[in-house]
Amino acid sequence: MYVFSKRSKKNLLTCDEKLQMLINEVIKETDCSVICGYRGEEAQEKAFNEGRSRARFGQSKHNDMPSSAVDVVPSPLDWDDLDAFNHLGEMIMSKAKELDIKIKWGKHFKGLVDYPHFELVKDDA
Repeated sequence: MYVFSKRSKKNLLTCDEKLQMLINEVIKETDCSVICGYRGEEAQEKAFNEGRSRARFGQSKHNDMPSSAVDVVPSPLDWDDLDAFNHLGEMIMSKAKELDIKIKWGKHFKGLVDYPHFELVKDDA
């Protein structure tokens, strides 16, 4: 069984309880890290200005408190290993279905594809 680092735990605690439950189940089966939960104004504007987000502060589900979005990456992290991102993403989507938690995966976004991003759909937010 895998466990989260202190940083991942801290990031996950900023998320909606449904996302916490989901990602805490995923870590039992595969090694991963939570790189972002809640994102404040400065961090959101930086992500927007760097092209890592299409949303300004207040427009992203990361800006909800608790956050309605979470960014999760496979461990060890290799940004070029899309197979690892796909494997983790499929596992998260499958586990969400098991738990009856409705989420969207950033892999399926039009324009800016965001493999680490998972967000609650409105019914669960």
